[in-house]
Amino acid sequence: MKKTFLVALGIIGALVATAVPASATDSGLSGNLRKGEWVHYGTQRTVTVGGTNIYVRKTDGPEIDVKWRRCAGGAEGSAVRLQNADPTPYVRIGSGFRASTVFCLSAKSYGSNATDTWNGNVRWNVS
Repeated sequence: MKKTFLVALGIIGALVATAVPASATDSGLSGNLRKGEWVHYGTQRTVTVGGTNIYVRKTDGPEIDVKWRRCAGGAEGSAVRLQNADPTPYVRIGSGFRASTVFCLSAKSYGSNATDTWNGNVRWNVS
């Protein structure tokens, strides 16, 4: 009876261990904005989990578009709109990134001010 219990406990433990998703990496954001112009931020973030998605949310600021881009230039994602309501939910701005991918963010304001600021969070290594 005790042996059966230990075997069952081991199986349950193995199932739980494989069901736990990869832990996400989360970082705060704070940036300047210009109305109608892309601002490219230089903070580099590195993907460590292959097949990862990138999510962004805004906690404060005007309506903006945000996208990922390759820090060294070249590839970039499509713009994703974050509405003026704060905070916004997390929105996926890219998917399927390979481990060792280094990415940066860009944002463009649709607010009423010529220059503004925004705050939020970026989450990656989410598979």
